[in-house]
Amino acid sequence: MKNLEFDIIIDLRSKKDFTEDMLFYSQKNLEVINLDFFEAPKEVDKLDKTKSYLVVCDTGMFSDIIAKVMQSKGFKNVKSLNGGIKNLKKLLNEKE
Repeated sequence: MKNLEFDIIIDLRSKKDFTEDMLFYSQKNLEVINLDFFEAPKEVDKLDKTKSYLVVCDTGMFSDIIAKVMQSKGFKNVKSLNGGIKNLKKLLNEKE
């Protein structure tokens, strides 16, 4: 994904993994929400449908599922990132 533009990242990883990457997210000045994968289908209803979202997980499998759920709920600008968090870090570091 060359065009990496989004308002908010939805990180579906465990609270522990998410917390370990908070420094990375803050250094990149990113707005990030940590949602539990199993709660995410209900939790996304609280999000602003006018914003753009990038959904990440460990590998890209869970994020793809939640991105599709969001699209089915009327979110227009949602993308899942293949390769998960490692790919996100790589792409954001290349962007600098």
